[in-house]
This record gives sequence, structure tokens and C-alpha cells, in this order.
Amino acid sequence: MKMKDIGEHEFISKIVSKYISSNPYSDVYVQDNIALKIDGFPLKYSFPFMDSYDLGWKAVVATLSDLISFGSIPVTVLVSIGVNPEIEISEVENMLKGINDACAYYNAKFGGGDTNSANGSGWIDVSAYGVLSCKERPVPVPGDLVYMTGEIGLTTMVFMELLYKNVGVLPKESVDRIRHPVIPRSLIKANEELCETVSVSSDVSDGLLITLHKLTKLTNLGMELWKIPLATVAEEFMSSKGLPLEELLRVSGEEYETVFLVKKESEPLFTHVMKKWGIRVTKIGKLVESPLIRLGNKEIEVHGWDNFKGWF
Repeated sequence: MKMKDIGEHEFISKIVSKYISSNPYSDVYVQDNIALKIDGFPLKYSFPFMDSYDLGWKAVVATLSDLISFGSIPVTVLVSIGVNPEIEISEVENMLKGINDACAYYNAKFGGGDTNSANGSGWIDVSAYGVLSCKERPVPVPGDLVYMTGEIGLTTMVFMELLYKNVGVLPKESVDRIRHPVIPRSLIKANEELCETVSVSSDVSDGLLITLHKLTKLTNLGMELWKIPLATVAEEFMSSKGLPLEELLRVSGEEYETVFLVKKESEPLFTHVMKKWGIRVTKIGKLVESPLIRLGNKEIEVHGWDNFKGWF
């Protein structure tokens, strides 16, 4: 069997899990009071409207999004890049500027890293560590609420154009979201006030359904979803093409929103803190005993992005 047959997510749950000392469904490794994360992608994962600065920025935000959503304060970032020897020095320096600016935006130190020669377009890996905002969190139970920041669909427009070539003129918001993703810095402060309110939280990067699936595996609970917050432009596009919600969820990714599991009794405090820090959140469902994810009366199949299968 080849990696393309099993896919990234199944490989992690069945193979990687045998060798690591952490839960394979958690995107962040915790040791004592420290949170650690590494993430990366081939440099060919780009678009004509992106330059090397954008790739550097995006790589850092992709890693720090996991740390911040999880509930930690970023401290230091290390970067490993592999570039073709024929690339212009100015292109690589421009990437370093993007890396440095993203680190500075989140008040993290860019500590350096490693530079390698690579065939083809090359790659970038970003590792980072942060300090946990909370030493302890409550245990999730059935009845606890599921909240999400922002909405999904803007980045999906870009991926739809990549797959189907039928979107037309991409909305500026979609292009900006892909080129220069941002997770609110205020979320760092909000998390510090929610230690007894939020049991688990995670960012949305490979697709909302993959994030929700990981959370069900972490908690051994299921979810009853009531709504999916969609960007208006994406909702209108899907409607005009007669495409179902399932297709939007399948092709979604790189949203960098955050999903929270919130204690039901602490809901007023959660919404108050989010409003105080200017973070828009939507209640999308609740935890249930059944291990399934349902939207209304329909069971939802898990779809999203896989680094070996692509969209599945």
C-alpha cells in the first residue's frame, strides 16, 4: 500500500500513533507548560497572485494559528526551507521578510532555522513553541456547546477555481485571505480569560469537518450541528451553480478560524469575553454521546484536504 492510498489522516491515526507520545488527533504537542507545533508545505502550493513574501507569512501563520487556537502564547519560531539553487537570492530574502513580519505581528521571536538545497520548487517547514495560557481546563461532557469564530467559504472560492475553473473573478476577500491569512491577536488575550470555560479548542486549516472529527476523537463524543456559518459570497456562488453544502465543505480549507468546546453553564462568560476582544463567534452545535457528527437529522461524512490524497 502506498501513501496516496492510505492518506495523511489515516496514516497518522494508524501508523504514526504507534510511535509518538501524544494524542494523534491533537495538532499541538504539550509538555509541562509548553506547547509545540510544526507545520509546512511545498512551495508549489501557491497561486499566481502570491509572491515569496506571502509564502513566508502564510507558513508562519499556519503554525501559529494552531498554537493560538489551542490556547497558548507564541514565543519563538524556527524555520527550515529548501530552495532550488537557481532561485534568485532576492526571492529567498523576500520570503524571510514575510516570515519575520508574521513573527513580529504575533510578538514571537524569529530564532532562525535551517537552509537546504532542494529539487523542484522546494518547501518550507515552520516549528514554534508557546506557553500555555491555562494550566488546566474543564472536561468536555455531552451538552457542552460548539462555537466557531468567523465564517468559512472565502478560501473555498479560490480552491473551487483551481478545481473547476468556473468561479470567474475571485472576490478580493478570497484572494486576501489566501495571500495573507490572519488569526486575531486578541484571541491570545481572550484565551487567558477562558480557562474554566473552554475545554478544548482547535484551528480550522484542513477543512471544518476534519477539525470537528478530530475534536470528536479527542473527546470521545459526537456533535449535533445546527448551522455552518458561511461567507455570503460563497453561499451565493454555491447556490448559483446548484452545488450542495457538502461540496463546499469538501473543498474548504486554510480558513484559520477557531472552534471552541464551551461549557454550557459558562456560555454567558464566553460570549462576553469574545465580544470584549472584538471576536465574532457563532454557536454551531453541541456535544452528544453518539460518536457521530450530524447536521440536523443527517449524518455528516468527513471530507477535506489530505496531503497525499488531495481533496477527498
